[in-house]
Amino acid sequence: MSERIYFDCYAMIGKRGPKDVEAQYETEVLLEEMEWCGIHAALIAHSTAKEYDPMYGNRMLTRELRKSPRLYGAWAVMPHHTGEMPAPKELVEEMRDNNIRAAAMYPRAHRYPFSVDFCGGLLRELEENEILLMVQGGYMYNPDVLEPTNQVLLTDLDAVLTQFPQLNVVLLGSRWESTRYVYPLMKKHSRLHVELSNHQGNRAMETYAEWFGDRRVLFGTGALEKSPGAAKAFVDYCFLNDDQKRHIAALNLMHLLNIEKPPEPYGTQDDADLILARAKEGKPLSDILVIDSHAHIAHDNAGGIGFVHSPFSDDKSMYERAQAMGIDAMCISGFLAVWTDYEEGNMIVVNAMKRFPNFYHGYAALQPQYVKDWEKEFRLWYGTYKMEGMKPYHPRTFLSYNDPLYTPWYEFGNRINAYCLVHPSPNLVAEMNDIAPKYPNIAFILAHTGASFHDARLGIEVALRNPNVYLEITLTSVTYGVIEFLVKHVGAERVLFGTDQPMRDPIPQFGWMAYSHCSFEEKKKMFGENMQKIIQRVRR
Repeated sequence: MSERIYFDCYAMIGKRGPKDVEAQYETEVLLEEMEWCGIHAALIAHSTAKEYDPMYGNRMLTRELRKSPRLYGAWAVMPHHTGEMPAPKELVEEMRDNNIRAAAMYPRAHRYPFSVDFCGGLLRELEENEILLMVQGGYMYNPDVLEPTNQVLLTDLDAVLTQFPQLNVVLLGSRWESTRYVYPLMKKHSRLHVELSNHQGNRAMETYAEWFGDRRVLFGTGALEKSPGAAKAFVDYCFLNDDQKRHIAALNLMHLLNIEKPPEPYGTQDDADLILARAKEGKPLSDILVIDSHAHIAHDNAGGIGFVHSPFSDDKSMYERAQAMGIDAMCISGFLAVWTDYEEGNMIVVNAMKRFPNFYHGYAALQPQYVKDWEKEFRLWYGTYKMEGMKPYHPRTFLSYNDPLYTPWYEFGNRINAYCLVHPSPNLVAEMNDIAPKYPNIAFILAHTGASFHDARLGIEVALRNPNVYLEITLTSVTYGVIEFLVKHVGAERVLFGTDQPMRDPIPQFGWMAYSHCSFEEKKKMFGENMQKIIQRVRR
């Protein structure tokens, strides 16, 4: 195949609740976005089958599949004991009759135990008939607080795969901080596969391919909640060879679904948007300014940072990754500096700035509970070491951003026209509306405003009231349509590209913006021109 074919293993359509008014759900929107991104086929499930009744939703899905030969269905299934689902043999026969090649199980949503005792008959039938099973799991937050209905416990999955070793399973939605749990599972069970739309760990594509082989990694997008372009870029820009990419992009899923004929390629498209065209080719934006406004860095040869596996997190590795996309500069803070030790962590940033001059720009992290002499700190980090940015961090200080302890730092930042990256806090809107007018020369950058439409609205509220506030996009959620939403309400001049690397791989964040439906000129501003102006204002 001359054109690389993409077959999405993880998409969902249909009405659901709760849903933001801006969130998309229609099959037609998915099909349009697939063509926009160059995704040739998708395995889809229906929200009604997950959130209401499996068989009712499955039949709704079957109707939706008739809208395009590019769509394949995954039926929601559950044990039949309570009479809500056909017995396993009858169920599989009905799936065959409707050309359904995959099953999805949502035990927490449907309130049944994902155990061998309760699900054994169904799982055995899926195994014997070579029907692919999709399960969601690998969230490492408290499941009673976040995504309570999406998780298969990894211990339960281990028991099931031990009992049914020939059952092919795809783990959907696993997050990057679950890597140390998922690794032993995949090492133990050779038919467990993973997709990375919600993982996005630093170099996860290459890491999982090295650990388990590229045949066990699948291309999934999480559409329509997530940007499909983010996931597609992750494949296109990663450091695997073309054969490996072809298998991840489509061939692995086609094999698991027993599909021999690849989906038809799209006709030739003339993309007037140079950024979109380059992204589709997997080429760097070599003649377009790209500045990552929100990045971190770890120590030399780091393999992990605290609670997360994070290889290739040092300055040399991050610089190498940046070249693949054409990132010209990064504004970084030390992960150690915001997490525990600001002095040691800031020196990691200083060393990176020395090794890669003009590429790395430093955010100084100063923790008020440890600072004894503010003027001494200012002379050291901003004078001697030429840092430009400020990185207060509520999650580890528990200080509100308008706490008086920060006053000396803000006053200094206002004098030098510094830029200040602000992570969300519980009272962010009130805190920013308090300090932004007091320090008009500081460019306040609100991190993660693309996390959701809710977060975007909070950022928009602050930005519309304060002209020195900018909205940075990054988060694993890569929320579909939210970049366009931000631009619509505050203008492209107030939105900034950021990645949060190496907490997550920068490529999906890059693809999220590159594949957005903003104009070429708007993307140029967001990718680099806006941050360049902010940096140039700093008095050194």
